[in-house]
Amino acid sequence: MKLGLIGYPLGHSWSPAIHRFFLKEDCYKKYELKEEDLESFLRDTDLDGFNVTIPYKQKVMLYLDEIDEVAKEIGAVNTVVKKDGILKGYNTDYTGFLTMLKSNGIEAAGKHFALLGDGGASLAVQAALKTLGASFDIVKRRKKEGVITFEEMYENAAAYDGLINATPVGMSPAKKDTPADLSKFPSLESVVDVVANPLRTRLLFEAGLLGLKTCGGFEMLVRQALAADEYFLGKPMDESMVQPCMNALLKDRRNIVLIGMPTSGKSAIARRISKATDRKLIEMDQIIEERLGTSIRECFETRGEAYFRGLESELAEEIGAEGAVVSCGGGVVKKEDNMRALSADGLVFWIDRDIDNLFASGDRPLSSRRADLERLFEERHALYEAYSDFRIDNNGTLNEAVSAILETIGEKA
Repeated sequence: MKLGLIGYPLGHSWSPAIHRFFLKEDCYKKYELKEEDLESFLRDTDLDGFNVTIPYKQKVMLYLDEIDEVAKEIGAVNTVVKKDGILKGYNTDYTGFLTMLKSNGIEAAGKHFALLGDGGASLAVQAALKTLGASFDIVKRRKKEGVITFEEMYENAAAYDGLINATPVGMSPAKKDTPADLSKFPSLESVVDVVANPLRTRLLFEAGLLGLKTCGGFEMLVRQALAADEYFLGKPMDESMVQPCMNALLKDRRNIVLIGMPTSGKSAIARRISKATDRKLIEMDQIIEERLGTSIRECFETRGEAYFRGLESELAEEIGAEGAVVSCGGGVVKKEDNMRALSADGLVFWIDRDIDNLFASGDRPLSSRRADLERLFEERHALYEAYSDFRIDNNGTLNEAVSAILETIGEKA
């Protein structure tokens, strides 16, 4: 079988790796096409099937022999199958969105959504919401027929059960941007963002802090690829492959971020994970000390805590998506922006150890005495809980904690 992806420009794409995982063979290539070459490629191609991305999801429809009814309704095609010389188009963005909502327990039937954007991604989402029996308002900056403005959305904010971002706002490198102010919505139950890079947009991070159900574009991308392979192969695919595929692809990108109290075991666990998985180790406090040329305690004494926290925030923003294991200082949770940055391409684990098993240390300026340690524990406990994706009990052995983390991300120690 010979498959591929067409678009222009293509640059980095997850598609070859995703399809390689699902199909268990290296049969999927990228084909970067300029617009003047699109028609001849479609006429002469020897591919058995291919996916279509920007800017050809609508233009390709002009050259197809048949188009699936759902794709016709959406007005865009992202999957094409060639059989007996006939090119037939489908839209699996629609399927990927449907199955993503279901897998994350997001109810849509009878719910009312604010849908940000009206581009290609929005068209697939609109069709899916109609299928699920949901209602929605399309929201854009400027008023036009069938669209409301952001001001109108906020005026009617209490009417929305969910919000879906189908715009590129918040996409890397503009990771600090967010398309909507969630604090204005009193009744939201869920937030969905079709942006796949970063893995967790600022919008999803803020939704998580509010306790809302969330899911994002990377999962949708993987699920639409699984649906495309069903068309390519002409048979059902096993949905249980989705999470293992995501874990495999994220191993070199998603950071393992460890937060917790001083002396909770973060550094020791990070070193063991780094060694067991061959991941880069990032010790935030150690890096800051190297940049200072002195100890953190001396920094606190000579320059103050605020200076140190500034360096800590700078480093949190610098850490990229590199599949590293990141051991954070105990106070990193004091600034929400730190955790937003670390969560963008990281899975956050709270290393929780009972207060009786923690100890004061002269090396740590804020917990050099037992009374100070107990005060920090009371101050930060709720922050660790709020910012973490998973809590890891570290009152047993270090190996037990390491195993729990690796099991969570689909790996073995």
